[in-house]
Amino acid sequence: MKTLQDLIEKYTYDEKVPTIDDLFLLIQENNLDEEKEILIDTFDSEFCQSHYDYMCGKFNNLEWILDLLQTVENIKILSPDFEQYFYYKAHVFEMLSSVSEDKKEKLKYNQLCLDYLNQYLDENPESVTTLNDIADNIFVQCQLKNDFSRENLDKIKQLLLEAICLERKEENQGGFFAFNGMAIHSFLDRQYSFLGLKFENYQTYFKEYQVEFKKVMIQFSEDNPSIYFHWAETLLRITEWINYPSEETCRITEEDVTLIWREVKEISKYITNLKSKDEHFLTAIGHLFHKIAKHELDFDFFALALNYYQKAIIVNPKTWTNPYYASEVLKNIAFIHLKNKETEKAQDLFLQGKTIYKKAQNEINDFQLSIHHANFLMEYAKYFENYSNTETLLECKKLYEESKILGKDFYTSPFYGLAKTNLLLGNKSICLEVLKQCCEIFSNEYHTHTFDEILKDEDFVKTKGEIIKIQESFKIKIKK
Repeated sequence: MKTLQDLIEKYTYDEKVPTIDDLFLLIQENNLDEEKEILIDTFDSEFCQSHYDYMCGKFNNLEWILDLLQTVENIKILSPDFEQYFYYKAHVFEMLSSVSEDKKEKLKYNQLCLDYLNQYLDENPESVTTLNDIADNIFVQCQLKNDFSRENLDKIKQLLLEAICLERKEENQGGFFAFNGMAIHSFLDRQYSFLGLKFENYQTYFKEYQVEFKKVMIQFSEDNPSIYFHWAETLLRITEWINYPSEETCRITEEDVTLIWREVKEISKYITNLKSKDEHFLTAIGHLFHKIAKHELDFDFFALALNYYQKAIIVNPKTWTNPYYASEVLKNIAFIHLKNKETEKAQDLFLQGKTIYKKAQNEINDFQLSIHHANFLMEYAKYFENYSNTETLLECKKLYEESKILGKDFYTSPFYGLAKTNLLLGNKSICLEVLKQCCEIFSNEYHTHTFDEILKDEDFVKTKGEIIKIQESFKIKIKK
């Protein structure tokens, strides 16, 4: 017996299907070990899925969350040694505090959350996650009470610094995903939220946090400069608060963002030549430098991004991601040269991108690789050949056909690409036939597929009327 479904079928008689509560009582009373494990897994999955949905903003009904308390208790009853009991209970109360509309209730649940987190920390004193959670919930309490006392803010700082020190332990640094920057993220998120909230003496606390943070970071950076990546990456994310404000960050200013960018550039100089055999870490550093490069329009940062993506390709050549990322860097630089009327430099960069894609195609057959390769060639044909080179367009067509097969007609992009390529090759009737196929596949009894994306494409201007007719004919067909 392995699944909940098996369990339900075993105890189903006369077509009466037992509820989870029925199974719980039955198994608890009869002490059935194998069934007990299945039900524990079921309750645990229910909790984890509910918490995930809560984080996504979908599990936000007070009564639903209250029901989770019983789920956690059921796990504890079936498994008295359940190690996550206090931790799970704490997060249920954190959820309740968040969704409750009554301030007294919010404070009550917040305190219960902290009580259980502290009990869990007593048993797990080196839990980085718990230290961060306690710090976050103390700060929530400060906000609810509008009381940002030195005692509370010093306590938060102490917890977050302790979390960073624990996170830096050698056994936690095995690889990119093992190299956990969560504590660094938590500290900087809290520090920079002061700028948004602007409570009394917030600038003093901000500077104190900044000094202590740099002191502890320098302590670890000599042995592992990778720490600067998490520092810079978190600051980059914080710059986006000005565009996507939350309750905490809505008042961050342009001046704040300018200063953060200055710090990011200063920190990034420590990670220009990191050595790693971890593909994901190399890719992440590439992303960091690519973001800086696009913000600064700086060729040196573009070169650093390209270098890290190419290192990642060497570690794992059988992937579409880094060939795509590397070619995007080259394309970004090329567009700067095009803007400056430096066509030869731009074309050379596109040719480098073509080489990267060709090498990748020799390694794997992949939908994403084929579609991105085709799109890249299409842009090359547009900017450097004015769509006049039949050989390039035929290569695009071949790649779009491959991506259509590899994608199993699950995506619209290959259809759009094939339609455009045929149109540019002078095959207007084939172009329209491809779009009819697309409309047929992606329309249903409730929805007629729209071609909004390609109707905005200047290359489809001359066929706009025919494309709209295809849409209209399918609308009539669906009504019938």
